[in-house]
Amino acid sequence: MPKAKRQNEQARLPISYSQPNNNILYVMMGVITLFLVFMSVKMFSLEKKINSGTAGGAPAAQQESPISVVNLKKMAKELKLNTEKFNKCLDSGEKKTLVDKDTTYGQSLGVQGTPGFFINGQFLAGAFPFSLFKEIIDKQINGTASSDCASYSTELQKYCSDPANKAFDPTTKEVDVKNMVAAGAKNGKVTIVEFSDFECPYCIRAYPTVKQILNEYKNDVTLYFKNFPLVQIHPNAAKTAEASLCAADQGKFWEFHDKVFETEAK
Repeated sequence: MPKAKRQNEQARLPISYSQPNNNILYVMMGVITLFLVFMSVKMFSLEKKINSGTAGGAPAAQQESPISVVNLKKMAKELKLNTEKFNKCLDSGEKKTLVDKDTTYGQSLGVQGTPGFFINGQFLAGAFPFSLFKEIIDKQINGTASSDCASYSTELQKYCSDPANKAFDPTTKEVDVKNMVAAGAKNGKVTIVEFSDFECPYCIRAYPTVKQILNEYKNDVTLYFKNFPLVQIHPNAAKTAEASLCAADQGKFWEFHDKVFETEAK
């Protein structure tokens, strides 16, 4: 074919065919694109397996709660309780009625969350610093306690004046402490009744503050404890409350109480 004719034929061909080098490039780009899509799908699949704990074909083991029934029984053994009696008490659920009774009583006093403290009847709700407890306790001891918010520091006034979030209520409520476990002074000038939940993070935070109060007011403060498990959000709280009463039957409520909070604080 004459040279001029070949040039005319090439001019009439589509561009994609007139550049054979581009054909190879497009094919290579297509292969690379498919490879990248394939790898993206594989990576996405692997990520899902890792997140769901099934990478490698085995489901990830769920971390056991430090206050599961199994661990509560271990604590009882470590405290040298009669484990046969403790386990029977816990497994039977015989303390559930008492725990429910404590909760109902707390609700009748206006307790809605934990921790909640009645300090000679004055209510303080929350894991507050030692300084605020000290202010209330000192006023009770020296006879200057008042039902008037203005009689207290600006910090306590802040928690007293907001009706929607009244964390401090200086008015006095009668709280029945009959048949309640106690710690501290035998007949202290100040009685603190604590409503608490063993699985509550704020109760765990308040635990060292309560210990500090008992240490610094050894002769003045008597502490009573009431179970108030928030079962809607703390699945292990109710059973731990029952366990504490099973330990109380063997005279080791406070030892068990301390062990639970110290274990959770780790």
